[in-house]
Amino acid sequence: MPSWKVHLIFNSLILFLWIRFLLNYSLINNYVLLIFLVFFNMFLTLFPDVDSSKSKIRNIFAVILASITVIYLFLNSNFNFVYLLIGFISFYIIFRFFPTKHRGFTHSFWFSIVLSILITLMIWITFGFSLLNLSIYFLLILSGYLSHLFLDKIF
Repeated sequence: MPSWKVHLIFNSLILFLWIRFLLNYSLINNYVLLIFLVFFNMFLTLFPDVDSSKSKIRNIFAVILASITVIYLFLNSNFNFVYLLIGFISFYIIFRFFPTKHRGFTHSFWFSIVLSILITLMIWITFGFSLLNLSIYFLLILSGYLSHLFLDKIF
């Protein structure tokens, strides 16, 4: 199984080709949008290993989910700081140590399609672009996820 560094290096080569394609054919001129696309591509190349208890992405994902949950509770309730801190720690532990099977559903082609569609739609709602660009950006995001699955099949 390749390390997270190998996944990032391999995906960076693919991402370099994508960026050249997008810029050469003037398919993107908004650099903020490009940064979002690159971020999600790189994030999704690591995301499939969120089901592994030893992965770094699982730690990061647990912090993000716990933070989002506590921010939601803070905005929609009147909990004090101590309860929010206890909530953050509790949610982090639940998300971080929830038992999962490595190379389960997060390593499936269909899950990669669904997650890539959801992220692409979220970016489309935020930035708004044509349907042609929507499909190209979807492929760029999906390629990050598929690069991970491809390397895992090889090794």
